Amino acid sequence: MLFGYWHRVRLLQKLILIVIVFLILPVLIVGYYLFSTSLPLAQKESREMLEKVAYQLNENIEYRIIGYQNILMQMSLDPGITTALTQHYQSLQEEVTALQQINAAVNRIRSYFPMKKIQFYKTNASLHEDGGVVLNMEQADSQPWHAAMGGSNKQFYWYFERKGDDAQPSLHLSKWLVDYLTNEKFGIVHVEITNRALFDQLSNPLEFKKGWIVVADAQGRVLTNVMDKQASDNIKALPYLQPVYASDQGWYSTTIDGKQSMVVYETNRLGWKIVTVVSQEELWQKLQLVKNAAVAVSVLFVVLTIAVLASYGLRIKHRLNSLVRSMRRVRDGDIGLTVKVYGKDELADVEGEFNTMSLRLKQSLGDIAEARSAAETEKLKLLQAQINPHFLYNTLALVKSMAMDVGSAEISRTVDALAKFFRLALNRGGDILPFREELEHVRAYLNIHESRFPGRLAVEIDVDEEALSCEIIKITLQPIIENALLHAFVHTGGRGRLRIRGCLQDGMLCITIADNGSGMTPEQAKDLLENANGAKERAGFGIYNVNERLKRHYRHSYSLTIESKPGAGTTIRLLIPQQAGPTAPAHEYGREELPHGHQSIRR
Repeated sequence: MLFGYWHRVRLLQKLILIVIVFLILPVLIVGYYLFSTSLPLAQKESREMLEKVAYQLNENIEYRIIGYQNILMQMSLDPGITTALTQHYQSLQEEVTALQQINAAVNRIRSYFPMKKIQFYKTNASLHEDGGVVLNMEQADSQPWHAAMGGSNKQFYWYFERKGDDAQPSLHLSKWLVDYLTNEKFGIVHVEITNRALFDQLSNPLEFKKGWIVVADAQGRVLTNVMDKQASDNIKALPYLQPVYASDQGWYSTTIDGKQSMVVYETNRLGWKIVTVVSQEELWQKLQLVKNAAVAVSVLFVVLTIAVLASYGLRIKHRLNSLVRSMRRVRDGDIGLTVKVYGKDELADVEGEFNTMSLRLKQSLGDIAEARSAAETEKLKLLQAQINPHFLYNTLALVKSMAMDVGSAEISRTVDALAKFFRLALNRGGDILPFREELEHVRAYLNIHESRFPGRLAVEIDVDEEALSCEIIKITLQPIIENALLHAFVHTGGRGRLRIRGCLQDGMLCITIADNGSGMTPEQAKDLLENANGAKERAGFGIYNVNERLKRHYRHSYSLTIESKPGAGTTIRLLIPQQAGPTAPAHEYGREELPHGHQSIRR
């Protein structure tokens, strides 16, 4: 009887029954079993997800902490600020000018970085305090954050302060101002940062209604709290969060308000705890929704697939095969090929879109070729466009004239060097120039450096006459020399010797730049050439950038090597390939006076 009934059932009904009995039901049963046994795996994946969230939040906070520490370091090393705080004043006008300079620097920094206060506490008795930014050192003794600075010897000092019931506690960051030549402290730079400045971008990335994030200091005091309105001001007072302080990072399950929850935590460099808490019940609810949606989509997909195969299988197969063969012909170069469109169903739309695509592709190939030519022409025009430097030169000429009016020859020479520096850097459309002009650019930079730090640097330039006409990429030597000035002599107060030599050998321009500075390890030298961030102890993006530009222009025909040992200085050698003839006629070089300690070009 059952077989008789089966023979009377229509084909479509048979397919539906077969799919239900042999496909959908087994899939649902197996899926339910797998879901029931996959809860431990889901818990592990949820924990790993929360660990990544906590790690990312920690990284974001670390980034801001480092940013504010870099601002303090920049202010402590600012020559204008340090000079204004340490020099001896003999007139009120000098003091007013110095205070205006400090306040201008502070306003400039606060316009870019949100800070509640920026203050300088100084020991210089000849400089009066302004009551706001510049204060006497005695004023710091009454501040609670100052006591934390006396108990340890650190580079930066962080202090947490909550006033009353203020929901936004303040964070204080301080640093000693030290004369690195005498190693004597001459003041303190202190900033007050609001809670919002560090944590205003923090939110609940998990978007769980029952999940929350809290950041607390090493004593458990809450710095910021997201999505949890019941937490106290100290998380150590909460029994379910006390294990957070047992280790630097980790996770555990606990019961919060009668519900099972997962806690994941991280610790940053200041000892702050970044804690994420998510209700496991909500995790399982979301997993249950995913399971139900997957089952529903699977059943619908199977039913629709069987129906389409049963009713249109052969016809669609023929049309698809024809369309695939046409696509392959277009792929092989038969551009503009079209196929016959059957009916008005979805596959007919595909066939029509294929025809449209094929015809437009044929038309587009011609348009692309034409557009590419126009784009290359436009790109060349854009590359040839330069910043009009006339306004800059006129302004520098005005500054020079004003300096001469007041009888300041030093300012006049510095303005001349700056004008030459910008003229050589901006006033040429191409990237290739004679080595002579590259040396002029370097000499202008050294003149400016000599004006800032007179008598500290001795420079020897020894270049053969025939090397002056060789080709070199613009602004190749200046970043290397700047890197040496910034890092090679940091332990000698900027004092040292720099040698620049150049000659032409076997069709190669040979350039050697050597210093007698602190040197570096082979690993640091390798990082300077291969990593954009440079070595850890001495930044080297300038050398990395020069190496990348040379690599793009000369490919494998150039050479840039670094020879250095700690305490034995650094030597950088460049080999630049040259064409058969000189790039420019030789003319007299070195007519202007070199800075103190320089030697003239060897003729």
